[in-house]
Amino acid sequence: MKHLVAIRHEFSAQSMLLVALFAAVFLGAVLIDLAALLQYAGFIGGLPPRILEIGGIATAIAIFPLLAMGLSISHDLNHKRS
Repeated sequence: MKHLVAIRHEFSAQSMLLVALFAAVFLGAVLIDLAALLQYAGFIGGLPPRILEIGGIATAIAIFPLLAMGLSISHDLNHKRS
């Protein structure tokens, strides 16, 4: 348990915020993609016809918080070593 607490203190508040942002964006993209696939398969209806495109765009947008999170975590880990 103490080992897990030590890991959390390695990262800055900015990194933790970016992790939360990435998780939220990724979860939203997954839900949109899942809804699009269910509509495409004919299990649900009533969503916009362009839901597949919207899901693709949301998934592509998820790369930006992922990159920012990775850069921030890398900075935290490299800064701690110096």
